[in-house]
Amino acid sequence: MDARLFTAVIASKTLRTTIRLLGGGATAAPGLLAEYIDSTALQKLAKYYTSLIFVTGTNGKTTTARLLGNILEYGGFSFIHNRSGSNLLRGIIGALIDNFGNRNTNIALLEADEATLPSAIRQTNPNIIIFNNLFRDQLDRYGEVDKIRSIWQKALIHLDPKSVIILNSDDHSVAHLGKGSKATVIYFGLEDKNLSIGKPPHASDFTNCIACGKQLTFDEVYMAHLGKYRCPDCSLIRPKPDIYASSVKLIAEKGFEATISTPKGEIKIKSQLPGLYNVYNCLAAATAGIVLGIKLEKIKEALELSTPAFGRTERLELDGKKIFIGLVKNPTGFNEVIRTVFEGSGKKNILIAINDLIADGKDVSWLWDVDFEFIVSKIRKVWISGIRASDMALRLKYTGAKKLETHIDDNLETAVAKAIDGTQIGDTLYILPTYTAMLKLKKILAEAGVSSQFWED
Repeated sequence: MDARLFTAVIASKTLRTTIRLLGGGATAAPGLLAEYIDSTALQKLAKYYTSLIFVTGTNGKTTTARLLGNILEYGGFSFIHNRSGSNLLRGIIGALIDNFGNRNTNIALLEADEATLPSAIRQTNPNIIIFNNLFRDQLDRYGEVDKIRSIWQKALIHLDPKSVIILNSDDHSVAHLGKGSKATVIYFGLEDKNLSIGKPPHASDFTNCIACGKQLTFDEVYMAHLGKYRCPDCSLIRPKPDIYASSVKLIAEKGFEATISTPKGEIKIKSQLPGLYNVYNCLAAATAGIVLGIKLEKIKEALELSTPAFGRTERLELDGKKIFIGLVKNPTGFNEVIRTVFEGSGKKNILIAINDLIADGKDVSWLWDVDFEFIVSKIRKVWISGIRASDMALRLKYTGAKKLETHIDDNLETAVAKAIDGTQIGDTLYILPTYTAMLKLKKILAEAGVSSQFWED
């Protein structure tokens, strides 16, 4: 090890220990310090691992990485993982440094932010990259989705031929990223016409052909712009998935059942993760597991025993009352959480917490693209909180709902207390926060002894 990297590792580990002793998470600062000391730290650290796996996409990164981590564990692999969710370069570097010196671990499983991924690829030349999807998210930070797609594709061109790119065949914004790359491409997707919602919702981001710009024809739409598509003007068509889910049964917020078909056979799973988006997450993780040579029965076991990741369709309980937490950060994600929560009958109590900090995105105009009109009649009571509570309240007002019992409280702690108090024993309070609101919510619940801090999860 050269002197600069050695100094960076020692300084980073010391800072991490200090922050943890003071009760902090140490999920970003140690890596940031290491990068400051040695700007090539990531490139050097990557050489200590025989397999680097990156997981990216707008929605589902954390859950997919966690699922794959469970599959690796059940497959008997020793690995490191930036499990805390710190997915910028500093978090990736910090995770690699945490494990530095452990000769028994040679696999790095790394969740990567959409804008961070290209730089991470150039510095590490990973073995496997999983692309879940691409949706509009944090426009003030990322720009339009076309920009993200473009920098992804440019980064993939230089991949080693031995690398594997795992793509969602149902999302044409990522399904064709492998074009021009020498790496092996493997596709996952759905094969279940019963899941089709007919046509793309009005907020869908990609309904035009990425090759010629013409409007795509959708034979089936599963969510947003994901489905079976073809361009009537050129040769672009949905790739046939190598690994796919069929006979999918969504069980509201409790989970789903599905058959996953692979070149090595079929497995029937009963997942504890609810929502159609989690079917995709399980498929992505299972595909990577198969690439790594893990047996199907181990993949099945890992998927079925996996529980929701931090704040992602998490289910808790307090004083005989159930709490469901569903992270919302863009129109598609919010619509799918709504689809999951309101799938069953009966009216619901919900708390929506909207912040506009950097990690959330400063522009909250995306709230107007969420299909609240379809659920207001199914809401018993709604509490609205967060920095942009007034914007959320205005959005609900324009649904035209006249008898919606609404409570607005900018203070999340008091809003949570009131919402829990307003929920009857045995009932469920559905909390839908943006990212930083979720972090604060977790602290509030942790202080009540309900859930752990995310770095303890």
